[in-house]
Amino acid sequence: MENNLSENYSRLCGELCNLLYLKNYNKEKINQLIDELNSKPFKAEIFVRKNDATTLVTALCVNIKPTKDFLATKASHLMKSMIVKQNLQFSADNLSNVVAWHIECLKHISEIVVPDILHNLQCILQYNPQVGQKFTDALIGSRGVLIHLVHDDKYLSTPNSLQICLVAFKCMMCLISAYDDKTLETSHGLSLEAKEKMSQIAMKFLMKGHNKKTDEFLYCKAVVSALRILAQLYFSDQNVVIPLPEIIGICHYFVLFGLVDQGNKPEKIMPSQQTVAMAPVPHKPPSKGGKKQKIRKQRNNAIESLKKEIPTSDRSLLKDVDNFENNSAYKPASQNYLEPQKTKHAWVLTSDSDISDVENSREAKLIALKARVRQSASNLLLVLIKVKEKKEIFGYWWALLPDSPDPLNWSSGDSAKMTLAFCAVTDPIASSRSSVLSVILALLSGSRIYLSQAETSKRETTSFIPFSVSLGYVIVCMHKVLTSILDTERSHAVIIVALKCCAALVQATPYHKMKNGLIGDLVKSTRKFLVHRDITLQVGALITMGCVLSVEPKVEEVLKSIEKDTAFQNSPQNQITITDDLEECGDFEEGYSDDEPFEDFSVTKEKSTYFRSWILDICFHKIGWLFRGPEVKRCKPANIPVILESLQVLSAIAFHHLQELLHPHMLLLGDVLCEMLQHEHQDVVVHAAKTVSVIGDAVQKLEQTDQAPPLTHCVQMWEKLITPLSNVLQSNENSPAKAVACDCIANIGEKSFKELPRRFQLLCCALLVGSCSDEEASVRAAAVRALAMAVMFKTLREDIHFVSDCGENILRALAEPTLVVRAKAAWALGNLSDALVLNLHEPDADEVDDDLLVRLLEVSIHCAVDNDKVKQSATRALGNLLRLIKSDNLHRNPQLKTLCEVAIGKLLDCACKVANMKVRWNACYALGNAMKNENLFTCFNGWQSEVFSNLCKLTKECKNLKVRINAAVALRAPRSRISYAANFAPIWRGVMAAMENAVNVDDFTEYKHKDNLVEQLCVTLAHLCCQLTPSDLTDILDHLVFHYDCAKAVFTQVFQRLPPENASCLRILQAAKYVTVDLVASNDAQSQSLSLLQDIFIFDF
Repeated sequence: MENNLSENYSRLCGELCNLLYLKNYNKEKINQLIDELNSKPFKAEIFVRKNDATTLVTALCVNIKPTKDFLATKASHLMKSMIVKQNLQFSADNLSNVVAWHIECLKHISEIVVPDILHNLQCILQYNPQVGQKFTDALIGSRGVLIHLVHDDKYLSTPNSLQICLVAFKCMMCLISAYDDKTLETSHGLSLEAKEKMSQIAMKFLMKGHNKKTDEFLYCKAVVSALRILAQLYFSDQNVVIPLPEIIGICHYFVLFGLVDQGNKPEKIMPSQQTVAMAPVPHKPPSKGGKKQKIRKQRNNAIESLKKEIPTSDRSLLKDVDNFENNSAYKPASQNYLEPQKTKHAWVLTSDSDISDVENSREAKLIALKARVRQSASNLLLVLIKVKEKKEIFGYWWALLPDSPDPLNWSSGDSAKMTLAFCAVTDPIASSRSSVLSVILALLSGSRIYLSQAETSKRETTSFIPFSVSLGYVIVCMHKVLTSILDTERSHAVIIVALKCCAALVQATPYHKMKNGLIGDLVKSTRKFLVHRDITLQVGALITMGCVLSVEPKVEEVLKSIEKDTAFQNSPQNQITITDDLEECGDFEEGYSDDEPFEDFSVTKEKSTYFRSWILDICFHKIGWLFRGPEVKRCKPANIPVILESLQVLSAIAFHHLQELLHPHMLLLGDVLCEMLQHEHQDVVVHAAKTVSVIGDAVQKLEQTDQAPPLTHCVQMWEKLITPLSNVLQSNENSPAKAVACDCIANIGEKSFKELPRRFQLLCCALLVGSCSDEEASVRAAAVRALAMAVMFKTLREDIHFVSDCGENILRALAEPTLVVRAKAAWALGNLSDALVLNLHEPDADEVDDDLLVRLLEVSIHCAVDNDKVKQSATRALGNLLRLIKSDNLHRNPQLKTLCEVAIGKLLDCACKVANMKVRWNACYALGNAMKNENLFTCFNGWQSEVFSNLCKLTKECKNLKVRINAAVALRAPRSRISYAANFAPIWRGVMAAMENAVNVDDFTEYKHKDNLVEQLCVTLAHLCCQLTPSDLTDILDHLVFHYDCAKAVFTQVFQRLPPENASCLRILQAAKYVTVDLVASNDAQSQSLSLLQDIFIFDF
């Protein structure tokens, strides 16, 4: 049968080709043959021979005149059928001839047949995207045929205008996709001019809107194609100008298309003027004096795999939409496991067959089409959020999110119904709800700096609503919206995005400035998903709870929302208790059918009193530990993603609430984590080790405030954990776990380490030294960092042999080609040098030998010209090592003098010439540290004048105020007047000039450091006052007179601002006492100078 069909087709092709090449061919016969060929079952069978197809296509292109409307249309359809449906590989020349012929047809045929020819061209371009690149100018150039068809009034006034626009947009999309497809070889890209033109055409069409006579089916399809063009253009080339007011207006209109009554066309939306966010002021507890512990920040990413849910043609669009760029300590663990169900692409709308067979009525098909319009608009809005800066998009929040003062009825007003939140709640199509929630997620992610301005109004009613209060309304409304979605939504795909939105909202909300209730309601709505049978929802709920537990600054509502004695009370039919049956089967999850409502889960107080919080019960149960009163039972653990996220939530609890929730359970933590460290799954081992590391760090922070758990409990916990940690470090696989295990040992803490049995201390040291030679660079880097933390322990830093071993391993690491290892080793070198400086004050501590000191100094000098990440730590080491130099060292090893001079020169270069500001302020600090060593002033000269003059210049002129601050502090490092020598008067002049400049700082980005700079300059000048001799008074007189008014005002302001017990205040008072009581003038000039000084220190209150 197939052979007969092929033979028949071949015969007809030959007959048609013979007729076509006749000078005056019979048109009627040609028509008949083409009709007969078109009637063949191209879609059902493969029967056309390549030679026949090539010959026929060539004959048609050469002999069918583009001016013959109906004959050209039939020929076009025949060519399309052979090229698209018969799986034949045509040569590039053949395809080029076909496209060129179609373009000529579009230029000459009547508007009646334009849609048919255009559709066939679109099919050919879609099937062979590369062939269109040759005709870019002819299609979409300034005189391109597609531009002409969409713009020309001749075509726009015809009944086929929408169909022409639809297919023209699809042709444009084929061209854009061809250039964006990385698998295709392209000689050049689309010109920016062509992209701008297509953007303008699509935008003009969308802004034009529609009327009652418009065919809604065609209009929806054309809108989807136009929105797709804009999304693809803006995403693929960020040089394309985006008129945000118009495009945001288009997105806003079509996101709500078919849901609410709107006008017949979009309106452009102007941004709010109050959109520039000030940097948030960190919330600090009242100062109690003393040096504060430095907390290592933990980076934070949002929940992964958002790209699995949002309909988009380019998945790379979403690669960092879901990064939460804020300072929250919570970092989801299950990034590789969240795989929610996929939703359909918004793009594929080539025919009505795309709509489900179930939706066979016209109304149902129209509903589905409108939903795809909304999804496409959501996708375009997502692109805008991706390619534009957050601050630009923030200006449009007022039009996208609700800000009702009445959150309980947030959707009652007309303005609230025109928001994304209304669409997320009321859209009847689950995929559309998921799409718009994804846009809300993108808006909320990384918005902490903007929402930090938000607050709840202290007054219930007011005629004027401040911008900060309006932002507070947005936050409250979004909490209500998301909790209502969690309470009522049935689609898992929508729920997971809603949970992600909750996590992003929690991380961005300044709860310490909001009214109570937001966290409690959110936790109540999230809690039931912790025991949901769907693993993805369990993980999403755990992540949301982790973000709640990581709220900073802390608010009481967090702990209240998870305490058992305030567990949410539910009606008897909705309350679920863990029964003995569940104990036996080990199934903690609550299964339900999709048709049943979700039920709240709460653990009854009578049966679970082991922990204060139900979240601990749930986390430990997921790991495999069940608590019944005083009893501890083992149960079946959850799936790996749930275990990982449970460990991460435990880490968040330890990081933020160890004292309140885990203080009595250190021994239990040791047992649980000991088991997890021996788990067969490598990811579990990694996250268990991370939890151990966080607990160790948290305990050390509590030790600073005398609130730590009992030391004996901590020591027993570490005794349990060191053995499994040693097994991890001695294994030949799982390098990530080995790196974290090094961090664990580093975080044991000095107090616990001191109380460990000697064999465990030796084991820890041996493990770290051995890991410095590991095959993996990440493990070597972690090991050398851990060694440097351990060397700060008093019991180890006084052991000169351990210090020497530590130094040798650091030197070896600094010689590595891997940057990450060198950067950690440079930091370790700084720590090692800190430990050596601390040993200066220990009379029983042995000194490091000269050979090691020389090598450390040499490698530090070498590192001072390395990468900036290495350089910033190398400068710290140089300052410490210079502080260690004694006259005995210089006598024993003359090479040290030269090295010291080179080292000072390197520090000066880093302070004055390097672009990286952190390197510069570290170098200034290091110079001050070095100048605390009086041996540098007595054993060799020549460097002082250059150092002091450069520090004065930095203090006065550097644009970065932190560099100025450290330079000012360094100027007061010398302890005695003799160290300043002849440089004293120039330093005085420089500090007073710097004080004058500091008062007039006008750089807004540096303004937050202004008060600290002024304070440090006052303290430095106070220190210089205490070094004054009578002879100095004459030298400083002119500078005192010139800067008197400024100095008087600044000292008065600083003294009034500082509390009496502040160290800076005490230094200023010490200087005041010296110049008023101890310093005596011997002539008139000195008396005038002294009088001015005394007057400066008489503070007016």
